[in-house]
Amino acid sequence: MKKMMLSQYGDVDVMHLVDVDRPTPADHQILVKTTAIGVNDPDIAIRAHGPFPTMPKKLKPVLPHSLGQDFSGIVAAVGSAVQRFAVGDHVVGMAFMHTYAEYILLDDSALVATVPQDLDLIPLGGFLLGTATAYAATIRDGQAQAGQTILVHGGAGGVGSQAIQLAKSTGATVIATGSAQQADFMQALGADKTIDYQTQDFTKLVANLDLVVNLTGPKTLANSYQVVKKGGRITSVNALIDPIKTRLRGITGTYSKGMLSVEELNQLVDLYRQGKLTVPVDQEYPFELAAIQQAHRDFQSGGNTGKKIIVFQDQD
Repeated sequence: MKKMMLSQYGDVDVMHLVDVDRPTPADHQILVKTTAIGVNDPDIAIRAHGPFPTMPKKLKPVLPHSLGQDFSGIVAAVGSAVQRFAVGDHVVGMAFMHTYAEYILLDDSALVATVPQDLDLIPLGGFLLGTATAYAATIRDGQAQAGQTILVHGGAGGVGSQAIQLAKSTGATVIATGSAQQADFMQALGADKTIDYQTQDFTKLVANLDLVVNLTGPKTLANSYQVVKKGGRITSVNALIDPIKTRLRGITGTYSKGMLSVEELNQLVDLYRQGKLTVPVDQEYPFELAAIQQAHRDFQSGGNTGKKIIVFQDQD
């Protein structure tokens, strides 16, 4: 089988495809034939600069290694002790740092869920990471509820597009920031109002918010405390909360991590099945080296609306 590997960090040309033996699952493992994977921020950052300094030691990859987190596929083989999955099951899941491969080997206790076989697996390849992060920031930590007014920063990206939908599903009023070109896209996802971050100052347009979900950087976060009402909440996924500012303003701040239980994943899959949650696909790329490199270039260029998905061709 083919697998994308890194032997050093840097520009897209450090990625290369190798032929390796297809793994055989042990008693408590499953082997998934990969259908599609999402291109995500960690792929770009780790490929370019190596593991994040804040990563726990046990999670830090060591060269040579692959990339990738979320995936969809079909179970190709199961170990003798596996009960949760069967050959032929359609699944979505997470496999930290090794989804850029035609087959993925996982423990049967991994964050994987079956999905109905009538669902298209291609968009589901980019479902889990963005949805998990959005769920943590919006529902679990943000405690979004009906009647609230919620601001989502970076509403057009892979995480933001999910955060808008999740916030809207609670019955909240949703405001989202993005570029003017992304406004129609964010409104189609459920945003009641959009703010052009390039030409408008959100601090002059909104106030007394119940929740701010920051999916951008530290500068936006620093300016967001002032628009949250006393007793409100602010969550952030890529910039640390300032505990002094939250305490002075009487608000709750949480640095959100997209860690899900299998039960939570099944709940999100059910929302997807009901059509209450979708994965907007920006562009698809075949699992070929030049196309993978281009997917990384396109992601880095910014202005993303939805997910970039790498799609695997049928293989023996």
